[in-house]
Amino acid sequence: MTPRATTILLFALSITLACSVPETTGQFQTEYDPETGRLSQLTYDSDKDGRADIWNYMDGTKLISSEIDSDRDGVVDRWEYFGPDRQLEKVGLSRANDGIVDSWLYEAADGSVSRVEVSTRRDGTANRTEFYEQGELVRAEEDSNTDGHIDKWETFQEGVLKSVSFDTVGAGHPTRRLVYGADGNLERIENAEQP
Repeated sequence: MTPRATTILLFALSITLACSVPETTGQFQTEYDPETGRLSQLTYDSDKDGRADIWNYMDGTKLISSEIDSDRDGVVDRWEYFGPDRQLEKVGLSRANDGIVDSWLYEAADGSVSRVEVSTRRDGTANRTEFYEQGELVRAEEDSNTDGHIDKWETFQEGVLKSVSFDTVGAGHPTRRLVYGADGNLERIENAEQP
């Protein structure tokens, strides 16, 4: 190998190593993609205790998602997902606070929660959607048997459950409805006419 080729090889190797080894600067730590040299992860120690509590996943300067340990217990409890316009699209949470994301919040234009998608089986697939107006739960839809079809509908008034409807026969629409009073007690059961 010629001296020039050796120099070029050593230079290329040093760049590759520099791009694949994390860099640490105070509270920040960066990682670069070894193939592209682009920034791939930026971690941050927000409370300066020597442990990272925010992990940002990047494509160069574009933020893709973040994982946050907001209560500093060593377990991620908030996931943020960003769109191509770099705007926050949704926020993931762990209802059991155990590091498993099982619900995703979507915001309305005014910053209030507009809907929440929930994975009741905690398997990463949402099968329940809750709809909110002015921050208040007004209705929910659920695929309770995970066959890909909604089979349970709930309505709420002032945060209180008013009715629950079920598709008990796979008809694609409610076939039974439970109606509740203002005190939360069951008032009546209604069965839909079968075609």
